Amino acid sequence: MNERISDLKVVILCGGRGERLHPITNDIPKPLLKIKDKPILSYIIEHLAQYNFHNLIIATGYKSNKICNYINEHYAKSIYKIVDSGDVDIIKRIQDSCKYIKKDFMVLYGDTISNINLDNLIRYHQTQQEPATMTVWPLRSQFGIVDISDDGKVLGFQEKPVLDKWINIGYFYFKNEMKEKINKFDKFEVFLKDLADQKILNAYKHSGLHITVNTLKELADAEKSIVEIEGKRK
Repeated sequence: MNERISDLKVVILCGGRGERLHPITNDIPKPLLKIKDKPILSYIIEHLAQYNFHNLIIATGYKSNKICNYINEHYAKSIYKIVDSGDVDIIKRIQDSCKYIKKDFMVLYGDTISNINLDNLIRYHQTQQEPATMTVWPLRSQFGIVDISDDGKVLGFQEKPVLDKWINIGYFYFKNEMKEKINKFDKFEVFLKDLADQKILNAYKHSGLHITVNTLKELADAEKSIVEIEGKRK
């Protein structure tokens, strides 16, 4: 590794309003929603700690004070900074966080729990030439799939198969040089598209466990999946 893992700053994006999770998020910011009596943010921070990541920037906005109070109470030993950007696009939160970053850094979504092997992610990034890496995960179909022959006969069924497509689940690694480029954009999705257009964005494929909480259904499903996440982290 080019630098000690403990020196690497990790930005956790915790500023969204979580509107698809209303009415729960009327009072509670999404990263503090509990799964099995523990907030989403706790699972993320504890997973990072397994790899000796303690230098955290918590990028907040919506109900920032509640997130700040929680971090102060439960993670006082971590080296963390709260950066409150208000109601803005993701990229503005990253830009504000970059003011406190001097080396390479990672960016994580505050609603995504995974058992990604972070050592392998960083090792992969450092073997590539491009300055940015995004973690992707294979898309699972919500529906059963019917296999049909060319002449219209049903050949069989696949129950919610894994598709040959990949989705962005965050866990970005950016070289320090990317800060200047990040500051030129107003929308995070436009920034990522630009990186893809220039072919300077790597994809690190994670095929393990993953939970993203965007809806009430996903929150309910997470209650069933979190035991597996906790049991199989590597």
